[in-house]
Amino acid sequence: MKKATLGITLMLAAITLIAVFSAPAMAKVKGRCDNCHTMHYSQGGTQLSTWGAEGPYNALVVNTCLGCHTGDNVGGSSGSVTPYVMATSEPTYGTNTLAGGHFWWVSPSCIGPNCGDAKGHNVFLGHVDPLPYAPGGEFHGCSTRNCHKSLAELSNAGGDLDGRYGCHGCHLNPRHHADDSATVVGETGGWYRFLSGHLVAEGHGVEGIEDPTWQFVYNANEHNEYLGLDMDKTGTGHMDKLAHTTTGYCTGCHGNFHIQDTTQIGASPWIRHPSDAVLPTTGEYAGYTQYDPLSPVARPSLPVAEPADVTPGVDMVMCLSCHRPHGSPYDDLLRWNYQDMQAGTSGDINTGCFACHRNKDTGS
Repeated sequence: MKKATLGITLMLAAITLIAVFSAPAMAKVKGRCDNCHTMHYSQGGTQLSTWGAEGPYNALVVNTCLGCHTGDNVGGSSGSVTPYVMATSEPTYGTNTLAGGHFWWVSPSCIGPNCGDAKGHNVFLGHVDPLPYAPGGEFHGCSTRNCHKSLAELSNAGGDLDGRYGCHGCHLNPRHHADDSATVVGETGGWYRFLSGHLVAEGHGVEGIEDPTWQFVYNANEHNEYLGLDMDKTGTGHMDKLAHTTTGYCTGCHGNFHIQDTTQIGASPWIRHPSDAVLPTTGEYAGYTQYDPLSPVARPSLPVAEPADVTPGVDMVMCLSCHRPHGSPYDDLLRWNYQDMQAGTSGDINTGCFACHRNKDTGS
């Protein structure tokens, strides 16, 4: 009996160890190779109907980025182990759309008042975009190059950008098998969310802390963490000037949105909303002290001791404080309905714009 009990104990201990050491690497792809790859893109001389019709694809994968990432998010380790950024029917915004938002509202499948070009980054090849270039790229040094004009156009920039469009326009070098178990995902983990730089930013990328469920479940303690860098706003940025920050990456296409005449800082009127600017310690801004994932902030360094805390005078407003990188049902990829933000009412206490501008609402 003792031997049997010992054997069962050892078996349970082994199972526990396997679970402990395998659980954290959720974003590192595991499983059968043929779930994602094919050797010849055919079987028995014919293409399998379950594979994307546009193939074959690079890296011997069996589908496009959106092909693999189309589905319904049902929740982290207990449900989806793949982050879905596109769906076959309209998702519920803020419930199963994850941290980056969703491409549904800019897709050809979306029909209605919440749909259109202004709702998201358009990654659908061949789409006729009414904008000649990315907003904020009017006087950008790369504005005439397809890599910085539209994600819906095939790039002809040459070099490591040749043929880049759609999802690869931002996620330049996806490394699904990279070890991203480090707290702060950097170069060795394939960069944060595979956002890697190019050209003047060769060898650069975004650093951050990845929420393991892509913010399917999120609260003040559980969310992505973003890196920021406070600096003067007289240049268009780029990652070679803004280090490994999300704002630095955004300025690759939207560089003009980062420019702010230093004589305007702290004065009125502002000509555009600041990005990577430290929250003031006085006035309405001093009230933003508990992290709201709907209005995230950037940190000067990672990791942070208390993820639930926001520290005015230290933490920063950034591009993603107001925008979803994939899309939303609101114009300009905003995180909330800007037209519903009304000062002096009680409908949006300390949320949306009022997360920072607290004296503008009755929740101050």
